[in-house]
Amino acid sequence: MQEQAGGMPRSPWMPLLIAVLIAPVSGVAVYWLSLYAIATFADSWQPVWLGDSSYSQIIVLAPDQSKGPSAELIPVYNAANYAALRPGSSFLIPVDRKEQIQEQLKTDLKLSWLTFDVKPLAEGRQEITIYFMNRTDESYGSRYRASKDRVELERYRYAADRGAIGILVYAMILTVGIHMVVFAVLLVRAIYGRRRRRRGMDVVVAST
Repeated sequence: MQEQAGGMPRSPWMPLLIAVLIAPVSGVAVYWLSLYAIATFADSWQPVWLGDSSYSQIIVLAPDQSKGPSAELIPVYNAANYAALRPGSSFLIPVDRKEQIQEQLKTDLKLSWLTFDVKPLAEGRQEITIYFMNRTDESYGSRYRASKDRVELERYRYAADRGAIGILVYAMILTVGIHMVVFAVLLVRAIYGRRRRRRGMDVVVAST
């Protein structure tokens, strides 16, 4: 049997009791840590296979007979049809027109801000990273590989105020789940400890 320093046997229920007493404090701590971790993950760049990437936007240069190619933002799932229906369009971005395209898109779409980078790849392809915020304070990000008529989405990013409620709910669920697991483990240990203690007492009684 386990004993305290003073020689008195320690109750197997003591760890569970302590956990219950400090649950209000540990609950607040776990909740805020969970909230920070989930919010950080939700605002990070996500792989395509995780979540809904249909919000992702890409840049296309559309032919315009009056003033030359003009830049547009289109959903990534429209890329194949767009290239097929508009001959002469391209998903490649001339590096020397980067700032011009950036300002045009920001002005035409009335975006709060927009930024993108272009990284040259082999075989004339490019890796393009675009991130912008619209008038409703929704942020969209896309990282994709582009050729003249094809696009391959690699990662996406999406953040909006309406997603904050979901983050709060996930944090609460995670907090409750962690505490339920801890309580369950301590309860099982207490029951097992109590039975072991009784068996030990029975052995002592039988030996006397």
